Amino acid sequence: MSQDIIEKAKGFIMDPAAAFRNAHSDEMGEALKYFAIILAINSVLSGLMVMVGLGASTSIPGMGVGVAGGIAVIIGNFIGGIIGLFVCGLIVHIFVALIIGGNGIGQTINAMIYGATPAMLFSWIPVIGILAALWSLVLYIIGIRELHDTTTGKAAVAVLIPVVILIVLVIIALAALVAFFTISSGTFTAA
Repeated sequence: MSQDIIEKAKGFIMDPAAAFRNAHSDEMGEALKYFAIILAINSVLSGLMVMVGLGASTSIPGMGVGVAGGIAVIIGNFIGGIIGLFVCGLIVHIFVALIIGGNGIGQTINAMIYGATPAMLFSWIPVIGILAALWSLVLYIIGIRELHDTTTGKAAVAVLIPVVILIVLVIIALAALVAFFTISSGTFTAA
């Protein structure tokens, strides 16, 4: 990994506002190269954790411990990360456009790329990964604020509305699954 990428990652973790200001003129190709490198690091480390039986994916049926499971995690994590970047970036950009107006979808994608730095570098570590994901959420807000030249409040609303919607949808889906399995198991009794 080149010194430039290490310094950039360190900046986004330790001094994100300044790092985002410095990244204001970054081309999307440069940001995507950075993302591919940190995503590859995350994918390989997550796959290694599965290979030794410590990864979160080991509890998913069919994702056994071992080399095959680890390789599946590496490939799936990398492909899913690239797809997820653009899907999440588009969703967040819809809210950026509605709330802020902003400087274009490229700046939103760059905010998502650079904001993902802590999650990409540390999410493979149990427990610390949760803290890294929360720090990434904060960085998404800082990134939107800096790259779209807006306030922290507007950036927070643009980032957090999709998160809240996702949480509500997950709760509804889980409630539907619990209801389905309760009814289908015959333990549900009508009053």
